[in-house]
Amino acid sequence: MSNKFHQSALTDYTRSYARRVCADFFSNHTFISGKQILNLTPIGQINMFIVSNLFDKWKADTEKFRSPYFDFTHPEVEEAMRSFMNVVSQHIAVRREYLEPMLADALRRTLTLIFDSRYYFDELLRNQPDFTLTADAAKQIVRYTQINKFVATSLVDRMNGKPFMYVNQALNCLDEIMSQRSHELERYDRYVAILSEKVPMDINALLRTSPDAVNGSPARSFFDTELDSSVPAVGAGVIIPKTTSAAEAMDRSSPALRPTLTLTTEQNQPEFSPAQVVPDVSTNEASGNGVHFAPEETDRYDREPFSEPITAPVSEASPMTSASLRQATTFEAPRMSLELTPQNQAEEPTSVAEAFHRAPIESIGKSISLNQKFRFINQLFSGSSTAYAQAIDELDQMENYGQALDLISYRYASQYLWDMSSDEVSELVEILKRRFA
Repeated sequence: MSNKFHQSALTDYTRSYARRVCADFFSNHTFISGKQILNLTPIGQINMFIVSNLFDKWKADTEKFRSPYFDFTHPEVEEAMRSFMNVVSQHIAVRREYLEPMLADALRRTLTLIFDSRYYFDELLRNQPDFTLTADAAKQIVRYTQINKFVATSLVDRMNGKPFMYVNQALNCLDEIMSQRSHELERYDRYVAILSEKVPMDINALLRTSPDAVNGSPARSFFDTELDSSVPAVGAGVIIPKTTSAAEAMDRSSPALRPTLTLTTEQNQPEFSPAQVVPDVSTNEASGNGVHFAPEETDRYDREPFSEPITAPVSEASPMTSASLRQATTFEAPRMSLELTPQNQAEEPTSVAEAFHRAPIESIGKSISLNQKFRFINQLFSGSSTAYAQAIDELDQMENYGQALDLISYRYASQYLWDMSSDEVSELVEILKRRFA
């Protein structure tokens, strides 16, 4: 439940309001009709939520008529059922004992929509069957939403005509809508004034937070505000943090910009510092365009180690001419290329067992061992073997690896709150790779 309310205060207020409204109406009526419900309270959203509740009950009652002994898919039967239910819907008659709890619930939902819209739509999406938001369900949400309706219509627009959207995707869209258009959320003031005419509302007793902070723009993270500033570029389009050395910058640039060479030095001299410069092997002068930075210590894994220290260290305090700089540094032809070849880039299986486990498979279910099956059921599907079997069968029917990965990312991972770094998820992803290899 929304943590912006004192739940006991919210329950007390909604029940008091429903009791007062029903007492006023049923003092002169035995039943309430559909048209009367639409005008029951001065806030249309409350009335629409009652109608929405009746619509859900109407659909549930329709399903009760279906029987395994008759063909309810026959066109004549479908037409007769549709005509019958439409006639029934035109004769709504609700007694007070049934209306009062529906009115209290409708008011609770309305207050949540007013004071905590983000939570309201989040809960609405998470309660969708099969963790999937269908186009029809989205249209129904739009139909029965009046307050902050732009959120519902924006969700439909994000579907872009698709028949459904996984709830996890819908929640991402909801985050974007709320962050971009939170200033459009309706104010609570006029609704509180209207409700208080029937039953006075104490906002401070109802809410845990200040009312003015309820529908404000969401606070930005430190990492969103302080880290947005870009770092100036160094050289030809190379972006370097302030603490990055010049040698690191050259190492991150194109391999063609780095000299492929090995340095030789004499004994008992300090090592060459990464901050020092050496002339480009393609030039004879250490001019501004002919100076390259020496590779760092971290680059030494792909070439032979230095055999000797440098003859004379270069000091920033004693500038050197191009001639003396060339005299202080000697070069040899490279003993090893710094560029990786396709042969050493490809990683071959190291054993027969590894090669076997990477081989393509025809069925996900048949490739899962008994031990894996038990762990998947317990760790990924909350102990439900039925949910596990349905998921594996659905994954097997996907056309490619991308579709299968989307299914577990946008549906099952969110539905069962998976830890995506767990061994079970990693094993399942590896099996998917083999299935669609």
